[in-house]
Amino acid sequence: MTILESIVPMLLTGVGGVCGWLLKSHRKEEARDQAMETGLRTLLRAELLEIHAKYVPLGHIPVAVMEEADRVYKAYHSLGGNGTGTKIYEEIKALPTVD
Repeated sequence: MTILESIVPMLLTGVGGVCGWLLKSHRKEEARDQAMETGLRTLLRAELLEIHAKYVPLGHIPVAVMEEADRVYKAYHSLGGNGTGTKIYEEIKALPTVD
């Protein structure tokens, strides 16, 4: 048996182990990223609900708060927020603005 015949199986085993470790690490990162995205989307939806609860009963909304609602909704929507957030946002957008 030559040295090459001895080394190749060891190298293949090592490469396989590293590939397995990288794949496991990647899957763990994906799960973490998904959890972060879900958490952020939940916080953004809560912000929309808070704006809605405060200003829809008043019948008007300050311009600065409307701009904040726009930014929050755009981020929420880009993270895959559902139709409930869109409905809330549309009700906010229907309000007249005041300075």
